[in-house]
Order: sequence, then C-alpha cells, then structure tokens
Amino acid sequence: MDETFYDILAARYDTLQSDMDCGRWADYIEGLIKRFCRTSSSQKKIVDLGCGTGSVDIPLALKGFDVTGIDNAQVMLEVAASKENSEKVCFVMGDITDLEMDYDADCFVSLLDTLDHIMDPNDLLKIFRNVSDHLLSGGVFIFDVITLKHLEETFGDNVFYQDYEDFLLLWVNNYDSGENINTAELTFFESDGSGRYIRYDGNLVERYYPKDFFIEAGRQAGLTHLATLGELSDEAPDEGEERIFMVFIKE
Repeated sequence: MDETFYDILAARYDTLQSDMDCGRWADYIEGLIKRFCRTSSSQKKIVDLGCGTGSVDIPLALKGFDVTGIDNAQVMLEVAASKENSEKVCFVMGDITDLEMDYDADCFVSLLDTLDHIMDPNDLLKIFRNVSDHLLSGGVFIFDVITLKHLEETFGDNVFYQDYEDFLLLWVNNYDSGENINTAELTFFESDGSGRYIRYDGNLVERYYPKDFFIEAGRQAGLTHLATLGELSDEAPDEGEERIFMVFIKE
C-alpha cells in the first residue's frame, strides 16, 4: 500500500494530541450519558464515529461500556489496535457517512472535530439520519465541533511551528470567511537517522457549521436537541469557547 499524507498524519496523530487528557474526555462523555441517556440497557453500547486512534474509546471501554469505533483510515485503526487494552474495543473500518450496522446503540459519539471535516452538508444530514436509524429509543448522539472564534481568531491566517521529539511540524493556516472553510497546509520534517530529513506535505480542511445547522439536521432526522455545552463543561458555552458539545436524543 502506498503511504499517503493521511497515513503520515495518522501515525503521528497521538503525538499531535499529546496535550489531550483522554481520561478526562472519557469521564465527561460518561457523565453526559448518565445525565441524558434514557435507555434501559445494563451495559450501554457506544459507537464512536471517526474514532481515530481510539484514545477515548479505550478508557470508555474500561469503564464497562460496550464500545465500537469506526474510522475509514487504516493506519489510525492500526495504531488503535496496538494500544494496551485495545482488545476491549471493537474497531471497524468504515465510512461514517454511509453507516452499515446490524444492531442499535444506546449512544453515538463523534469527537475531536470529526464532523467539522465533513465538507458536504448533505453528508452531515446523512450521518444524522443514520444515527437516528440505529439509536435505541431514549438513546443519545453526543459530538463536539469547533467554534467560529476558533477558526477566525485562533487559527485565522496564522502560521504555527512545533518541534516534537521525533519530527518538526510547520502549519500555515488560511480561513475563508465567505465559505466558512479552513485550510491548514501542514509540512512535516522527520529525520531518516542519517542526518537527512524527509519532508511530507498535505492539507487538512475543516468547515464551520453554526449550531442551528445541527439542530435542524437533528430535527430532520427525528432527533431532539437537548443541550449545547462548553468544552468539557456542564454549562452553556461562553463567548470565548474554542469547542462546544451538543447532545441530541431519540425520543
């Protein structure tokens, strides 16, 4: 298999997310499920759409949830499968915009900006419909998305530089406010062990969707909006939030 830029990114994804407290994220998702989910299952089934390297899925499984992680990136899933306790999660390769499942779940989650990388609004509507079709009555859909402040101010047209232990990252950012699309031009420099460096280039693209878009998508799919919360918070977002969480239920 030829190595793509996304494979390069996937293999270094956990390093790029090294400041993330995965246990805290799992605790937060567990708290939202306890607060909002109304299914009667003794062991709740969670499906993670765009699970990446499983950094939140494994801690959730260790809490006793029945967790399935779905991603369309083989290298992401290979990294996930190499982790301690990965056998406690069912990792599946698949397209989250074309979900195929033979059972219903208590909870769907989609974390770490996954939905922001869906460029076509119609694909997001498909995700909502598929989630609704495979949610138990009383089940919840929990996800996070980036805020306009995050794209316009934090990212904007800025340049970022980070020297990690194993590689160097240069990030040139461009935000198109007319289309609400953010393009990050990423360049990795990695030593080949002989004093030379290998260069990898590629783009990551995200799109900002306002809160009302998701509320309407949920309505069309038969899901009821329960809450919009600040990042890892039980309260409504404030003006400075970089990320928000949204919770929907299937009545």
